[in-house]
Amino acid sequence: NEELQSTNEELETSKEELQSVNEELTTVNLELQSKIAFLSSSQNDLNNLLAGTGIATVFVDPQLRILRYTPAATAMVNLIPSDVGRPLSHLVTNLVDYQDLQKDAEAVLASLVPREADLETRSGASCRLRIQPYRTLENMVEGVVITFVDRTEVRRLREELEFAQIALQHALELARSVPGDSH
Repeated sequence: NEELQSTNEELETSKEELQSVNEELTTVNLELQSKIAFLSSSQNDLNNLLAGTGIATVFVDPQLRILRYTPAATAMVNLIPSDVGRPLSHLVTNLVDYQDLQKDAEAVLASLVPREADLETRSGASCRLRIQPYRTLENMVEGVVITFVDRTEVRRLREELEFAQIALQHALELARSVPGDSH
C-alpha cells in the first residue's frame, strides 16, 4: 500500500511537471504562431511593394541561381516560375547587345562593387541595369540583386527636349536674320 501510495505521489509529481512543461510549450507555440503571422504579413508587404514599384528585380544566390523575381522582371529576362533555382547563365534576356549578365554578376560577387549599364530591350525600351551585392541585416553577402529600371520615358523626354532646343535655336537664327523694326 505504501509503495502504491509512493508511486502515486511520484506520478502526481510527474503529472504536475508535465502540465508545467505543457504550459511552457503552449506559450512558446503561441509566440511562434505570432512570429509566423508577422513574417507572413511582412512577406506579403514585401511582395506587394516589389510588384507595385514596377521595377524589374531578380534576386540571385551566391552560386548565381535564381532565388525570386518581380513580375516586371519577365519583360527583361525570359522568366517563368520553374526558373527559380536555375543558374543565371541559363536565362535568355531581352536585352540588345548585352551578353555579360553572368560575367558582371560574378564580378560583383567577387569585388562587391556594383555595376551599372544603360541598355535597350528588343522591344525598343530603354533601361538602366544595376547589379549589386545582396546583403543581409548582418551585412553578409548572400548573392546579388539585379534591377532593371525602365528609362524609356526619360529617353523620350530627353529627345523631345533636344528637338525643342534645336527648334528654338532655328527660330532664334531666323529672328536674327529678319531685318528688325527700328521702333
